[in-house]
Amino acid sequence: MNEKIHYTQLAVIVYLIQSGIVLFALPRLVAEAFGTNGWIGLIGLSAIVLVNIYFIILFYKRGNGKSIFMILEASLPKLILYPLYVYMIVTFGLLGILVAKNYTLLIQLTMFPDINPNLLLGYFAIVALYFVSKGIYNMAKTSLVIFYLTIWTLLLLLLVVDEFSFIRITPFLLQDALDPVTTSLEIYSAFLGFELVLFLIPYVKPDGNFGKAIVGGHLFTTFVYTAVCFMGMGFFSLDQMRQVLYPTYEILKYMETPVIERIENFVFGVFLLKIMVTVVFYHWAALEVSKQIFKKTKEKKLLILLFASTFLVSLIPTIQREVNEWFSFVINPYIVFAFCFPLLLILLLWINSKKARREEDIA
Repeated sequence: MNEKIHYTQLAVIVYLIQSGIVLFALPRLVAEAFGTNGWIGLIGLSAIVLVNIYFIILFYKRGNGKSIFMILEASLPKLILYPLYVYMIVTFGLLGILVAKNYTLLIQLTMFPDINPNLLLGYFAIVALYFVSKGIYNMAKTSLVIFYLTIWTLLLLLLVVDEFSFIRITPFLLQDALDPVTTSLEIYSAFLGFELVLFLIPYVKPDGNFGKAIVGGHLFTTFVYTAVCFMGMGFFSLDQMRQVLYPTYEILKYMETPVIERIENFVFGVFLLKIMVTVVFYHWAALEVSKQIFKKTKEKKLLILLFASTFLVSLIPTIQREVNEWFSFVINPYIVFAFCFPLLLILLLWINSKKARREEDIA
């Protein structure tokens, strides 16, 4: 197939995977982690992510667009390779389904108290399964449509400009932080998703814009996060911010439009589309890895088994606190993995190139 993912689609995919339901709690997390003017600390975390992205771009250039699976299977013994594959399948699947479970529980909390979150999650998983079954190129095209359907929500910040006060911002920088280490990890996890582009390399158009697309998507995410947190810190005082579980949702409640009542619920519903992209791409990545282990099994069977497995596991945590605990258990080691995995691939490329040179010298 000659069809390739355009760099614009790649940038949108990065943004949509990164930006999710955490946006509603992000101003509170930033206030807890960094204190006054915590949005500056958010930019610092974004810079660390850019270092991670640089490693991915470096691998892409040195690997000449090769699939990561080709490099891994040519370099690592199965005794190491298969446990690594299993870790990625389990982690990608759990991250995807826990994001969806968290969203359904938030819907129950904020909009429909009587709804069964597991039933809603089941419908969500069926739609996501259908989405993945259409293939990566259709997924990329649909992501672009979802971007245009959701990006307008950023303009809603203009509706609360009158409530913004620089007095609440204060001139003090990064003071009165409560938990800078643990909460910073939670905030850093809000940027994850960019690492999935490693699996997209064989499907991306080789026009030299791979790096620009990832950086552009990430910087747009940083802009959105920073804008929301900056507005939140001018809307609430620092103490108020820390007491509100979902500050962004509370800000939306203050918004008034002549067209839509209860705009916070409408926006929360629109976010379903963005959450869908995150869930779909994590499951797609898990499927791609699964295909490397079960090479003789049909893709549709693997896909159904994957979604069925993650859905059944998601039934175990029943309340949001348990989901958050599960998510922390999965995400903390994954942060290390996401940072180190491109370095491993670069190291393997270097080892393979040295072997090739030795063989040429011997020949």
